[in-house]
This record gives sequence, C-alpha cells and structure tokens, in this order.
Amino acid sequence: MSKYTPVRFSHLTSYSGVGAIVRSAEDKLMVVVDTRRWTDKDGNNATTVIPYVNRITQALDITQELRMPPVAKEDFNKGIEGSHLPAVLFPTYASCSKCGLLHPNPWRHQERLDERVFCKCDGILKQVVWCCVSNEGHLDEVPWHAICHENHKGKCEPDYKANYLKFSTDKNGKKIVKCTRCYSQNIYEKQQLGFINRPQPWIYESVELGENPRVKIVEVNDSGAYLPEQVNALVIPPESRISKSTIVDRLYNNSTALRELANIRMPLRKKGKLSSLASQYRCTLDEINKAIEDINNGYPNFDIFETTKDLTVDEYRAFLTPLENIKDDEDFVTEHKTNEWKSLVTKQNDNNLSALIQIVDKHIVAKRLREIVVFKGFKRGFAADRQEQPLVPPDIIGKSSWLPAIELFGEGVFFTLDEAIISQWEKLLGVKKRANEISDLYEKSGLNLGEDVVITPRFILLHTLAHLIIRELESSAGYPAASLSERIYHSKNEKMAGILIYTAVPDVVGSLGGIVESAQPKEFLKILNNAFKHALWCSLDPVCTEHKGQGLSWLNRAACHGCVLVPETACEYSNVFLDRVFIKGDGEKIPNFLEFVIGHNNGEKKI
Repeated sequence: MSKYTPVRFSHLTSYSGVGAIVRSAEDKLMVVVDTRRWTDKDGNNATTVIPYVNRITQALDITQELRMPPVAKEDFNKGIEGSHLPAVLFPTYASCSKCGLLHPNPWRHQERLDERVFCKCDGILKQVVWCCVSNEGHLDEVPWHAICHENHKGKCEPDYKANYLKFSTDKNGKKIVKCTRCYSQNIYEKQQLGFINRPQPWIYESVELGENPRVKIVEVNDSGAYLPEQVNALVIPPESRISKSTIVDRLYNNSTALRELANIRMPLRKKGKLSSLASQYRCTLDEINKAIEDINNGYPNFDIFETTKDLTVDEYRAFLTPLENIKDDEDFVTEHKTNEWKSLVTKQNDNNLSALIQIVDKHIVAKRLREIVVFKGFKRGFAADRQEQPLVPPDIIGKSSWLPAIELFGEGVFFTLDEAIISQWEKLLGVKKRANEISDLYEKSGLNLGEDVVITPRFILLHTLAHLIIRELESSAGYPAASLSERIYHSKNEKMAGILIYTAVPDVVGSLGGIVESAQPKEFLKILNNAFKHALWCSLDPVCTEHKGQGLSWLNRAACHGCVLVPETACEYSNVFLDRVFIKGDGEKIPNFLEFVIGHNNGEKKI
C-alpha cells in the first residue's frame, strides 16, 4: 500500500530520509521510498533545485545537483514546514493484542489505515515492530514461517494469507513464534539469518548477498535499522552575496521556463514566451533578453572557487573577513564585534572575567546564515561495523543526477580563541596525555564519526566549551538546546580554534534575532562566564570527574547528562569527545584553563 506521508524538512536528511521507518499521519509505521519515486500525484518531478551551492558540491566532490524534497500538501500537518514523501506500509504483519495471532497485512482490503482491525477473538490488531536488516543495507519483513520451522523436520507449507502463527514467550521469558498447525516454535529476538528476501520493502526483486552476509532480526527502532549519512555546510561569499531580487536570478532559478525557451524553435512563439515572462516578472522585454544573455554567458560565473577543499577552513576564513556594502537579501551577514569585546577588559576588576576577554581573539555576530544539509544515503545492520558497510544511495541504484538536500536559515555567534595561548596550553604533558587516551579509545572503537574528527586537546576543549555554552543559552536565554547547533573549527596547522553556536530552521525568517541579542559582547560575556563556572562542578561529582570513560564507546571522560551532554540534534559528534577537566583542571597535571590564561598573561612558564 503506497501513500504520501508528511516528514519535517529538518528530519529528512537524518532519521526520516529514504529507507527510514517513520510514523504516518494515521499512526502507522511506514518506510520512505527512494528518490526515483519522489514525484507528485501526476507523475511530475516534485523537487526543486537548490541554487548557488557550487562551492559546497566542489569541496565535497559531489557531481549531482542538490534538490529540495516535495513540499507537504496543505491537508498534512498544517503550519509545519515539511515534505510530502511517498511511503509504503511496513511491517505489513499485525499481531493480536489478546491472543498473539499473526495476521499478514490485515489492511490490504482497507481504504484507510486509521481504521481499527480486529482478530477473530475480538482482540485489536497492532502492527508488528520487528524487521530484518542486513549489513548491505537491505530491509525486509521477518520470514516468520521460516523462523518458526527452522528446526522442524516435518512438512508444514507456508501460507502467506492464513493466520496460523502466533507470538508467545517460553518458560525462560524469551520471545518465540509458534505454529498452531504443527506446534513447532522458535526464538526470534535478535536471531541471525543466512538470507533476506527483498532489498527494500517497496522493491519486489530478489537479493544477491555478498561474500560475508550478515542478516539479523531487530526492532524497527533499533539503531542498526537505519544509519543515515549526511553532510552540512554554510553558504559563504561569493555565492552568499548573490542578490535574490534581480531578474536574472529569478529566471536562472526558473528551470522550467529555461527548458521551454530552449525547446522553442519558432521565433514568433519564442517572442510570445519572452513577453509572458516579462509580464510575470513585471519588467521589460529588454531586461528579460539581458538576463538570458547573462545566463548563456555563465551566470553566476562561480564555476571555479578559490577553495581549500576543506569546508571548515573556508568557513573559518569567511567569518574572519569583514564584509562591506551588505545587501538585505544576502545569505551570510556578519558583524565584527572584536573591538567592542576587547574594550570590556578595562571595565573588569575580576581576574577571571579579564582572562575570558583576553582568551577570545575574535568575536563575531552572525546575523544571517544559510546552511545546506545533504543526504548522501544510509546504512543498516550493525552500528559497530559502520565503516565497512556499503552506503546505499538515495535512489538505491546510484544512477540519479541529484541528491536530496534542505536549506536552513538562521543566525549565531562565532568566536575564536587566542592561538598563542591555545598553542602553549596544548603542549602541556598532562593535557596531551589525556587527549591521547581518548584518541586511542576512538581508534579501537571502530566508529567513524566524520572525516574531520582528529582528537586533539584543542578539539576536546572547544567541543566541551561549545556544549557548556549551549546549555547556558538554554537556561539563561530561553533557547531549547535541541534548537541549537555547533560547528567546531579546529586545526593546529591551519591555526584554527573557533566555535560557532547557531540556530537554523527551514524558513528565511530564521529565529528573529534571539541569538543575535545574546551574542552582543556584554551579554555573551555573562554567558561565557557562566559556562566556565558550570564546568567546575557536576551534580554527579566526584564520580563524573574521576570517570575513566563514559558515553558511546567510553569516549567521554568528565562529561555526563548532569553537566555537559546536550540533545543529539545539537551535537555534530554524537555527544562524545567531551571532558570538563580540560577546562576545570585536575589539580595535578592539568591546570584550570582560566588560571593558565592568567599565568600566560603574567609571563609564567607552565610547560
């Protein structure tokens, strides 16, 4: 049963993308189908090309276009910015809440999925929450008959329309499936299989598994059922500076009109089309012809960029470069407040506040940002083997000319730490040893949390500080932590030590100035000061501080839900690589960071 189901834009590139198991408007589990089927009800392509992202695609070695998903229809989730994606019911089995009897797709004869269906014992049927996944990205129904009769020696032919299997538990409390015809039974929870029938629930083809197939039964909300891969980047100059109100821009983004013009051969008919466009854009025919000429000459003329092929380095440099003659419709608007920040030092008698002002080298308010989030594909099966698993592309077959992506608009605060102080601090033997311990654990974990992850002292310091600021903004500025995001700019070779805390939503309004107000120097000094204070203690101390490892794969040290962790959506690195000791010190080999800054300013040697 194929339907269209609403999905929030912000979820599309994460856990509600292609191949994800989502909740429909009728509260049924469904799987979002691949991008080959992302069309409207008339069969036309329902996606929109995202313009001015050439730098991003070049840096990420993406050859396809980036396109927005279909827009949600009005009768789904009114008022919510979202997408309207085709999906299929999955799993199709239901079990009786009273007797446990399994029913193969009891909704197949119903027009509406929100109608209740009943077992012959009058028990309500509920959708089964178990599925089969493979380490090659496949997803299918659990072969209940084969599981139940795995050890059965007699003949009991499968009947995929009959109700003869039922759920139960054995004497040890383990979940089993039983046959009411031959009385065979078997445990099914987390069972390993040697086969899977279909590649995806909406694709009716046979599956050819590789050399080392691994198939197992998991619950639909298991972490191994869906592991999305995404990349995100900010749009920066020169592309962010393109004016969105010009005739050439509007025509450049009207791909349908450009295709129609290219296909018209009759001069008179072409002139009529041009006149129609001039009327539509409320401009003259000469302006339309000039726009077409500019497009033919390569508008917007940004095919080649001076890029380092490293998005973070390019963004870092863009933040440090002041902008002039900023227009209202630009996508990267910054206001440099460093001089105002430094002037605060003369007003402070507190050594810690003076040290905070001193450690911040550049302070910049990001008044407008545009973020592009690209969905590259997904993996399934076994989170521990994520690096070795093949990436399933959004169109499944890997032949599409485009990738799904979304635009987010927002604002934030960006600041850098003094490179001279940071470079001295990260040479401390205690600091290096503690960072190396986390780095070694990461290498042994088998996790891959991003190509840019290099575990260094400055990275752990910046990442921990970013989390503390997010938590402080939540408590003092009233921002839900889940609405904020971080970008950590760290590299000793590139002399990068910066943090961007921002909020971004799928709407050009952004967050209406809330972060900008909190980012003003006087206000941000209070936030930063409180963040450093909260690093000194945790409600779970001394246990939290003395931990040798906690969190995912033990990749955190002094960091838990009581002090540093934030919602998963706010963290780029799955809430790991965090350690308050890099800020508060350990009283022995690692100094309190602000005390180190004060000592550095006084010329003390601490290496």
